[in-house]
Amino acid sequence: MIELTKNIESHYITSYGEEISEVICYIVDRTIENDPFQDFIFSTKDYNYFFDSIKINKNNFEKLPFHDANNIMASAIIKEVKYDEHFMSWEKGKEYLKVFLNNLENIEEIYTNSFWEKNKIDNTNIDEFSLIAWTGISHNYWYDYGFVIVTPTKIGVLWFGDDS
Repeated sequence: MIELTKNIESHYITSYGEEISEVICYIVDRTIENDPFQDFIFSTKDYNYFFDSIKINKNNFEKLPFHDANNIMASAIIKEVKYDEHFMSWEKGKEYLKVFLNNLENIEEIYTNSFWEKNKIDNTNIDEFSLIAWTGISHNYWYDYGFVIVTPTKIGVLWFGDDS
């Protein structure tokens, strides 16, 4: 997952040459039966430089509908969300997402701390979404948004932090 994180981040350079965004991408085994959110909270301890455990509240997460989840996650990968500045093509973003999701069999639920809507004006693909709201859980980023992907045996975390 470290290599995937580096590959995604390597594209995150604005048109004016600034590097932005941090990507957190990892998979952990489920350990706390019947409560994937507790597994997510426990897993953030390994990333305590990024996640602020005081800000993590289950009530700030929404379950994504499956029919939109892949497109929302791909949208998060391909652009800086404040200005909808695209860093990579839709196809490349979907490719990175597929690499990540291939490590997670039998996905049951996907949660996010953010809200997304289709925006046909600024988007490069008809299936693309734009971020409209979020509840941050990081220490230092103005924008942080991401996804907790739940399977019967694993939790996948794909998270973005941005100060732009």
